[in-house]
Amino acid sequence: RGLFVRHTRTGNPLVDSVAEHQATSTRAYNLYFHFTYYLASVGFIMCFFDLTDAKAFLLVYAVTTYHFSSKMNRLVLLLGPVAAVLGGIS
Repeated sequence: RGLFVRHTRTGNPLVDSVAEHQATSTRAYNLYFHFTYYLASVGFIMCFFDLTDAKAFLLVYAVTTYHFSSKMNRLVLLLGPVAAVLGGIS
């Protein structure tokens, strides 16, 4: 019965039934990262001051991983390392 429910995202009930394929909510970021959720934002802004090649790499890495992790819940795992580094910078 669960496989034959009408879906609006992709039309494929097998893909839509997997919870990890859904977009990530703000609550998930709060749950997984806790204090790092706020510290990474501060570290992201602090990287713009005294910009070096390493900080530019962190900024590009952070934007890229945030973009892809917001599209699929499973990809929040990719945001963990850069969130820890940005939290450490702040």
